[in-house]
Amino acid sequence: MNDNINADDSRTQRRRDPGGAQTAAWKQTLDDMDAIAEQRRDDGWEVVTIMAAHTDTVSRDMGEDDTFGLIHVVPNNYADQFTNVFDSDEFTEYLAYGSAIDGFMYVVTELLDAETDRSILIASRYDMARADGMIKSAEDEGALYTHVKTIDGTILGSFRHEEYAPLVSRPKS
Repeated sequence: MNDNINADDSRTQRRRDPGGAQTAAWKQTLDDMDAIAEQRRDDGWEVVTIMAAHTDTVSRDMGEDDTFGLIHVVPNNYADQFTNVFDSDEFTEYLAYGSAIDGFMYVVTELLDAETDRSILIASRYDMARADGMIKSAEDEGALYTHVKTIDGTILGSFRHEEYAPLVSRPKS
């Protein structure tokens, strides 16, 4: 254990997940993704499921360019699945299924191509305490972006969310 970690740091404490709530929330998120995928497949849709290895909330002023939004880092074994299906001109709708647990947002983002019955489901988790800059950028732009990239930084695709509240709002209890 690193002695430099301040045990009183609330963010550090949240990440430790002593009660297992975050582990349970992540498992539920993956279960939800699987259930949505199964239902879509039962309805005849082509479905790709992706588990983000990491999700960053990026504001305009954080990077070297104006890329902002939810940046999903996906393992290379998901890259081909995503690029073989995703086309930003065809995937024009989305749905979000999420829960806020212990300051983290657990979300399944479903990108939809309703014309050809195709769906891409992305399971992710992000720290809501680090999202303020991203939300401000979205408010300034009037839209939020989802970017999918590989571990080496290659952007595989981006989606513009005109209505983005479901991705950044805590659900009503």
